[in-house]
Amino acid sequence: MDHLKLIKKSLVFWVLPILVSFLFEIFCADFNSYSLNNLLENLLFFSILFLIVPLFSNRTIKLFLTRYLYILFVFGLFVETVFYYIFQTNFTASAIFILLETNFSEAKEFLDFYINVYIISYLFILIVVVSIFFKTIKKKDIIQLSLPYKLFAGVFVLIFLVLLKLSGLISYNMPYLIIKSTKAYWVEQQKMNNSNISSSKGHFTQVSKKNKKEQELFVLVIGESTTRNHMNIYGYPRETTPRLNLLKNELDLYQNVISPHTYTIETLKQNLTLNGFKKSKESSIVQLMNQAGFKTFWFSNQQPIGPFDSMVTEIAKASDILKFTNLNRHSHNTPYDGVLLDNLIAAVKDPAKRKFIVIHLLGTHLNYGYRFPERFNKFNKSPEGKYKDKKAIETINNYDNAVLYVDYVLAESIEILKQANLKSYLLYFSDHGEEVYQSRYFSGHTLSKATKNMFEIPFILWRSEKFKKAKFISKENYSKPYVTDDLIHSISDLSDVDFEELLLNKSIFSDQFIPKKRIVGEGINFDNYRWNKSK
Repeated sequence: MDHLKLIKKSLVFWVLPILVSFLFEIFCADFNSYSLNNLLENLLFFSILFLIVPLFSNRTIKLFLTRYLYILFVFGLFVETVFYYIFQTNFTASAIFILLETNFSEAKEFLDFYINVYIISYLFILIVVVSIFFKTIKKKDIIQLSLPYKLFAGVFVLIFLVLLKLSGLISYNMPYLIIKSTKAYWVEQQKMNNSNISSSKGHFTQVSKKNKKEQELFVLVIGESTTRNHMNIYGYPRETTPRLNLLKNELDLYQNVISPHTYTIETLKQNLTLNGFKKSKESSIVQLMNQAGFKTFWFSNQQPIGPFDSMVTEIAKASDILKFTNLNRHSHNTPYDGVLLDNLIAAVKDPAKRKFIVIHLLGTHLNYGYRFPERFNKFNKSPEGKYKDKKAIETINNYDNAVLYVDYVLAESIEILKQANLKSYLLYFSDHGEEVYQSRYFSGHTLSKATKNMFEIPFILWRSEKFKKAKFISKENYSKPYVTDDLIHSISDLSDVDFEELLLNKSIFSDQFIPKKRIVGEGINFDNYRWNKSK
């Protein structure tokens, strides 16, 4: 009877956080089949952990394992439940990849942006449950089983493991996802290391530069989390791009460009390299321009590293000049993108005959309210749209103000190039877009429940008069569908850089351009997908 009481008491403590998490999902999020599947997975997984501990003999070890596994189990419940509450989708391998590439400042901004009273209350309840568990479960409460019962428990552990695998519920299991994703991330890191992506020269063959006589100044501006659907120059009702609007007659405005993914690392991996690390050898746009005889610059207002050097940082290291302006650990102290303008001015003055400059903005990365100075706090009234609560209005206003500041940085950058009076261009695009309470009640980006706004990006080209005289670009491709995983072909074509692997049918600037089927994320056909599912 004592054994039965101990088992019941332990069962109550293991099942209680599962029920608390399930109720939180029901009452605080949109209930769907995921919650039921995750409940079944949690019950199976708890059963495995619960039965593993009695297989050991030493009470001290068993007490340690009981407490250690319980904390890990409750922590996993908290993470996957909060992830579901925020993104309305299950915790995925992609989320773990992002965590591995995330720095302290980004993590803090994420928490500042999404944490609310519901999450805090849920966390408090779990902390109370864990505290009571630690005070209640003592060494004397640890169950000792005879050998036959241990064998019986071991058999059920195997049965439950098989059930997890065969039922497919293992895809909801956080420890499994962590192990699987960490292994995959390590493989990706090895690919990056083996490719020597940070070395000056890549693996491009027969690289040559046309038209070597004139001085050339080419600038690539990489935005962050900016959807074109919040830019006035693309038809958004608010005047979020007044400076670019004034320059509209000087701009090549591409109307139908999308990103290949909703996450920065995965997107830029495809944007800035020849093969997106899908082959054994890989080379980047920086290495190509180095091989073509350009002096290369990389100025970034993104933080350089997470737990490891990120793929983008490794690509940036191939530049002749590399500067990061954002080294603060606290998001509210993050410098505004305007700090990059002084670096651009210095690079323009550099005596090199041919220069290729990459500017990596923080753009409209959340927390949006940190992305613009007070004088750009123009939008503070209720915007158009179907969501009118305080949170949605404040978020949309902050995002639009951040877009307004991006407009300023781009216009100032163009003005700097105008003053240089050289054969020059500035190409701006965003790594991916952002959902900001347009298609659904959500702000941010996620692949598991993506919307079109998370892929639809600005793609804007400015060319100097000297550049226009030297190279003609047809307007016929302005509205053609294009995805930026072919960007390296477009930039090399635009820059008159030739190499054996160049395919002009992949260049949006070429009259040989042929639109392709746009497969994004993990196999989504962008143009045929029923996006109303994501609303």
